This record gives sequence, C-alpha cells and structure tokens, in this order.
Amino acid sequence: MQAESAATRNTRQKAAIESAVLSSCDHPTALTVCERVKKTVPGISLGTVYRVLGMLVKEGKVREIFVPDAPSRFDKTTRTHAHFLCASCGALTDINVDGESFLRHAKECCGDAEIDEADIIFKGLCADCKGVKL
Repeated sequence: MQAESAATRNTRQKAAIESAVLSSCDHPTALTVCERVKKTVPGISLGTVYRVLGMLVKEGKVREIFVPDAPSRFDKTTRTHAHFLCASCGALTDINVDGESFLRHAKECCGDAEIDEADIIFKGLCADCKGVKL
C-alpha cells in the first residue's frame, strides 16, 4: 500500500473540515470541528483545523463569529445576519433578519462609512435555560 501524498492528505483534510462546518447548524468552535473530523481523519491536529478554517474564512466559504469571552464559532451562512447567544448554555442560533438593512443603516448613521461586515449578537437565556438561574 502506497503512502498518501501530502497534497492528497491536505485536500482530504480541508474537505472534511469544510464538510463539518457546512453540515452543522450549531456554529461549532474549532475544537468541536476537530473532534468531529477526527472520526473520519483520525490523525488531524487542532492546528491544522485552525489553519484550514482560516483559509475557508478568507475564501468566503464559512464565516467566523467572534464571541466575547469565548472561542470563535464558525457559520455556514456567510451573508450578514444576527445571532442569539445563550448566556447559560452557550448555544448560538441564527436570527433570520435582514442583516443587509443593518449595514445600510449603520453606513447612513456613520456618515456613509465603509463597513465591510458586522457581527450582531443578541444575548440572553434560551428557552431551555430560561427557568434556570446562572
């Protein structure tokens, strides 16, 4: 059996990482992506996952969501949209509002500033955690 070439391995790793994000609805962290990918690519490292996620973000295939005081999360939906972050369990869910109207309004309010993107995160308690105090 021939050893797998580095190019083939890297392509396979990138495809597995991209698939892990694109098939997720939970906005996974890099660590979560790594754990999921290890099921099919056992030797993958967290460093490789971070590098590939960075490439996927630059290529516009996934979006990085910067969560205050927590690891970044990765989203398959690249258009501007809002999220809800549960302060108790950390669940991050999409809010289907027109993020483009937020950007237009922000540009108008800021003297027609050039705004490339926005991270809009509403924080509170999700329905499951609402009855449980922090």
